[in-house]
Amino acid sequence: MKKDAEVIIIGAGLAGLTAAKVLKEAGKAVLVLEASNEVGGRVRTDEVDGFLLDRGFQVFLTAYPEAKRFLDYNALDLCRFDPGALILNRSGITRIGDPIRQPSSLMSTLLSSAATFTDKLRMLRLKLKLGQKSIEDIFSDKEITTVAYLKKEGFSGTIMNQFFRPFMTGIFLEDQLSTSSRMFEFVFKMFSGGDAAIPAKGMGMIPKQLAACLSSDEILFSQRVFAVEDGVATTTSGSTYNADFILIATDQLNSPISDTKQVKGHHSVSNMYFTARQMPFRLPLITLNTLPGKLVNNIAVMNRISPGYSKNGDALISLSLIGDHSKADEIELQESVISELKFWYPKAVSWKHLKTYHIKYALPNDDQVSNEPDYKAMRLDAQCFVCGDYLMNGSINAAMKSGRLAAEAIINTMR
Repeated sequence: MKKDAEVIIIGAGLAGLTAAKVLKEAGKAVLVLEASNEVGGRVRTDEVDGFLLDRGFQVFLTAYPEAKRFLDYNALDLCRFDPGALILNRSGITRIGDPIRQPSSLMSTLLSSAATFTDKLRMLRLKLKLGQKSIEDIFSDKEITTVAYLKKEGFSGTIMNQFFRPFMTGIFLEDQLSTSSRMFEFVFKMFSGGDAAIPAKGMGMIPKQLAACLSSDEILFSQRVFAVEDGVATTTSGSTYNADFILIATDQLNSPISDTKQVKGHHSVSNMYFTARQMPFRLPLITLNTLPGKLVNNIAVMNRISPGYSKNGDALISLSLIGDHSKADEIELQESVISELKFWYPKAVSWKHLKTYHIKYALPNDDQVSNEPDYKAMRLDAQCFVCGDYLMNGSINAAMKSGRLAAEAIINTMR
């Protein structure tokens, strides 16, 4: 049977695209089969009515080691959030910042009711501790839950409820903070050691940059693979593609070989976009809702960070609702969100709904994580490998690293 490539990669997300880049640089012939009409997987940006909408609120952490290795930050034209957050509570709005990196936030941070003075000293101590701790040491430490870790570090209930819980919920997409303490330390180190940013033209520019190494005949779209066997990938349209090796780079729910009993748990999120004539706040910060029983966990004004997100200059407001809200009545959900936010932003009643994304598989469960995949889990048989962040931890860094390591394993097998 004629070979279509040396390696077929199923899925054009960050893991698959990184693998393709590594394989091509090693001189290997690749063919990427993607079920949708565009690269990116869970990292995509749509243009709707002159606005750029990321599919799910995401930030890019510039300290990610794998990202530094593969991406051209200047070409991405990164636009940065200020460190810290605005805190919405029953008393109003307060701010907590990082005075070491942004001295101008010192006074507002010291005066903030979101944390006690002792908490602020402990936050500084934690930042310094993790700055000196290697990623290898972080992922070799014993795992406990994030909530247990923060209590062990001595943080008060005030800062737990006013900052850590809503902030980490927005990252982990679960509000119990059962996520591994290793993941907390890694993420906190990445936030402290670099910037939280978005590319000027949307998060989708990250996979597009990775995909630039592929020619038009090396990536095929609308090719959903449902079966893989003996180096042959079969699509739902009846096409077959043959290669020496196949690398499955989908999430677990979309894998052609997935056994649903073996699928790792995952977290869902709903991302709502509204537009308004005026920005609800002008500071380049993420805003956290601290109220119990809330719908909206975090808010960002996207064109305050990158003006390119809004062609006409109107505010583009991104709201994250943790969990799966896909079965809710859309109009009722929008009304409930506005009713919740108008306490702090009375003009929310005039915001215009633009689009809602319900993302079933947003992140894998990260109660147990690693920084190195299990190589037995990565190689299914003589010809089939898998990669994806679920093999390690739910992050852009892990997706890219898993793709690189799978590609390197295939290259070593071909020698």
